[in-house]
Amino acid sequence: MERLERSGYNSGKQFGIVLVSDMSKPWSRSTRYLVLILLLILSAFLLYRARALLGPMAVSALLAFILNPVVSFAHERMKLRRALVVLLVYLASLAGFVLIGFVVVQVISQQTTSLVAEFQAMLRQIQTSYLDHPWMIMNIPVQPALLFPQSSEIAPDLLQADVIFQIFQATTTNFGWILVVIVTTYYLLLDWGKLREWLFGWLPPGYDADGRRLYEEIRHVWRRYFQGQLRLSVIVGFLTAVGAFIIGLPGAVVFGILAAVFDVLLSVGPAIVIAIATAVALFTGSTTLPITSNLLFALLVLAVLSLIQMLENIWLRPRIMSNSLNIHPAVVFIAIIASLALAGVLTALVIVPVIVSVGIVVKYIYFKLFEMDPWEHW
Repeated sequence: MERLERSGYNSGKQFGIVLVSDMSKPWSRSTRYLVLILLLILSAFLLYRARALLGPMAVSALLAFILNPVVSFAHERMKLRRALVVLLVYLASLAGFVLIGFVVVQVISQQTTSLVAEFQAMLRQIQTSYLDHPWMIMNIPVQPALLFPQSSEIAPDLLQADVIFQIFQATTTNFGWILVVIVTTYYLLLDWGKLREWLFGWLPPGYDADGRRLYEEIRHVWRRYFQGQLRLSVIVGFLTAVGAFIIGLPGAVVFGILAAVFDVLLSVGPAIVIAIATAVALFTGSTTLPITSNLLFALLVLAVLSLIQMLENIWLRPRIMSNSLNIHPAVVFIAIIASLALAGVLTALVIVPVIVSVGIVVKYIYFKLFEMDPWEHW
């Protein structure tokens, strides 16, 4: 468009009429490339500086993705405001997490107290039988106290100011990240529709349909991933409950439920369940098998539950995720193991759907680069 503007002087006239364009001057190709490179460098720098925030943000997004169908269903059925439904669902979910955490902490605390008492009794027995008398090494008496200092000499070192400060710092930092996850998840549930449309608004003209199609494809991937994870958790919980019941572990059903719930944490969750089950077996013994030694029964529990986890990690998880996401089982296995070794549990938890999602974007870019319609070849 063009507009008319009065100028004080133009081509020798006292008052002339000048045509002034409203269109902004377009950037040259070199300018566009330079700005794009600078933006990419700046984005990479910001991501690197904010890398500690990526984990809590990913957890918040996962929680919001899981709870959003519940919120949408309740919103449609109950005919209540979405804000109220989000608040109710969110508070119910928090109460459930707190209850599960309280029960688990109670069990761990009780078993740990018993285990510590048993360990202290064993140490006293060792002290009385072996450490209170000199050892004869090549006919030379050696005092064991010189090799094993008393715990009373070591304990004060654990109460130094810097150690206490480090513990306090770690506790407050973790509490801060938990608060970030809680608040972020709430706002994602409350305004995800508006946030999604705001993101679509940044797409160039003519690419709105492509952006929405990519979004639906990626959302479908994550939905199938969580469905596969749910099936896997149910199978692992069932196998754990049945195995624990057969060998006579008290609370077999409870351990099956715990195995199903904590299975989403990959190696960390199952390790916690196995540790608790082994501690229970060590102090209770078997209710069905004629095993007189609690230690042997604890080793049996450890072996059975570890075998179930090996079966899950080597065969069940790769197969189920392969069928759910149409990806080769070897890719699933290698991606999870590599993520656990290099980046931790959180990355391993989402690495498989992330790989598939990135593959969708790369496939779209490939067809666009070669001037082909991606949706005809999808």
